[in-house]
Amino acid sequence: MKENSKRARSFSISAYVEQALKLAEYEKDESGVVVASVPNVSGFFSQGENFEEARDNLRDAIEGNLVVALQLGFEIPQIAGVEIKEIDYAETDAAI
Repeated sequence: MKENSKRARSFSISAYVEQALKLAEYEKDESGVVVASVPNVSGFFSQGENFEEARDNLRDAIEGNLVVALQLGFEIPQIAGVEIKEIDYAETDAAI
């Protein structure tokens, strides 16, 4: 049996998304479209015809970016108020 040491990230995705939404900024562009973004976080932006639609679209953008980052092993952007813990675990290969 062989043991491989690995690292995992541990955090609440729902708490992360909610905190990111609290930090979001909204503004209307020149054509009246509401643009939503989380300051200092690349990829966390969206738009909508009104505040609610822009916020819903921003939630989808944040969740989508998180899923891709987790699947590909990319860094998770830091959001104030959310702790992302790195934990060690051992993976075991059992030869049969």
